[in-house]
Amino acid sequence: MSTLLVTVGSTLFPDLTDSFLSPSILALLELHRIRRLIIQYGRAELPLDHGLHIHLDGSGKGSVNVGGMRVELIGFTDDFEGLVRGSDWVVSHAGSGSILTTLRLNPPKPLLVVPNESLMDNHQAELADEMGEKGYLMVSKIEDLEHTLPKFLSIDKHDIRPFPQMDQNRFKNVLDEMMGFD
Repeated sequence: MSTLLVTVGSTLFPDLTDSFLSPSILALLELHRIRRLIIQYGRAELPLDHGLHIHLDGSGKGSVNVGGMRVELIGFTDDFEGLVRGSDWVVSHAGSGSILTTLRLNPPKPLLVVPNESLMDNHQAELADEMGEKGYLMVSKIEDLEHTLPKFLSIDKHDIRPFPQMDQNRFKNVLDEMMGFD
């Protein structure tokens, strides 16, 4: 089963979550054989369902079948890394935590980042653009999703540029060097 995760972390980004519940995007995902769509919607106001009649339980979770695809909504998760691991593709807001969690997995998952352009001092867009230029992820604007998603869903997972793993000793090494220890 092909799974696409859309996440906004703990933020509010209804333009992104609403886009994935629109009939045109849902049809595009079905056409690309997505069988499970998980939308982690954060602090968004409900209902998000665009007439899909998704009943949410007390924890903010709900699901509905749309054609041959299962659409699941969740507000928050205690296991974001598990959600990412269980997905084939990830679409995310440009939060550094969501980006780094996705990119540091082994094997890496294809990641499409959609910065929230309504934010002032949009460092998220700068981060996404820089990482996109280096080939670690793809970047899209909300209004370009219908054109970007087919390219994104066609990525050969073996062609993903692996993100460098974190060097646990880097800070210690810099500090040792500054203090004159070798």
